[in-house]
Amino acid sequence: MKSPSLVVLSLLALSLTTAQTAHAEDSGILNIPSASDSAALSGKPADASTVASAPGASAATTPAEPVAKSPNLSFDPPTVPTQTAPTSVPDPAPSNASSPPTPSIAHADIFAGGSDSLVARTVGHAEGTRTADGNKTHAYYGHVDPGNGVWNLGSFSYQHGAKSPEEADEKQLKRLQGQADVIRQKADAHGMNLSLEEELNAIDLANQSPLAALSTPGYVEWLKQAHDRGLTGSDAVLWARTQSYWDPHLNRWNAPGLGNAEGSISHDQNRRQTAIARALDVYEQQVVAQKKEDEPPVKVADKPPSESIADRIIFQDLSSSRPKEVAQAGN
Repeated sequence: MKSPSLVVLSLLALSLTTAQTAHAEDSGILNIPSASDSAALSGKPADASTVASAPGASAATTPAEPVAKSPNLSFDPPTVPTQTAPTSVPDPAPSNASSPPTPSIAHADIFAGGSDSLVARTVGHAEGTRTADGNKTHAYYGHVDPGNGVWNLGSFSYQHGAKSPEEADEKQLKRLQGQADVIRQKADAHGMNLSLEEELNAIDLANQSPLAALSTPGYVEWLKQAHDRGLTGSDAVLWARTQSYWDPHLNRWNAPGLGNAEGSISHDQNRRQTAIARALDVYEQQVVAQKKEDEPPVKVADKPPSESIADRIIFQDLSSSRPKEVAQAGN
């Protein structure tokens, strides 16, 4: 038989153990970490099935699997995300009284000058064969096409056989002139008057992919839809250029060289559009400067002598003639 003192000590020890256990459970010391907690500690992602089956796991802790969105065939083109709108082209600086006026460049003049034409300079800058101010880069004299490995020559990266970059430019300019006529005819059929920016981007797209620019639907039809959607300026051009690579017959993007993905296509079209805008801006500045140099100097009429000089001459004449007059009067 245990003594009363031993019983009291046993009860006291039991009560202390129970209190410590209760305190540990309340403070979370004895809690078992969930699968997601263990993953966070180890730095590895938690398996979805493990997290879902873990005790106390909720639907919010289960990572949602990405759902691939494939565009559906319809008359309504897939929506281009707003973040694909061109942002790299800076807004024009505010004009002031001292700024020269922007010259008006006629659409018929964009091919004038051959390799020095506006078309050659803008498309060439998009191709990387010309600098923004029209100078020729190393790629102008020949380079391997990164897409198909064919040897390219000239401003337009011509790859259909030419003996020199100059001959390549001459051949491609004739080809692009015919394609530009088709683009203008399609625009007229839709009641559209293309701006200079819209036309230069259409020609550049034709140089990059004639099928995207000239097929139906092609650049002009997509640009018309862009205007109907309320897009204007560079936003409309980028949207139309990107959508031109959508093939409604295949129900997918058709741009193998650009990854057949909307994001990469839009990025490439934005890059080329920005290059065209930059080359056009430099071209317009050069036109203004050249016009100033060609203007004949303004001839300023000889000014009559100032009043003080004239008075001085008159008084000198009078003072020199008075003694003679006095002498004559004294005779």
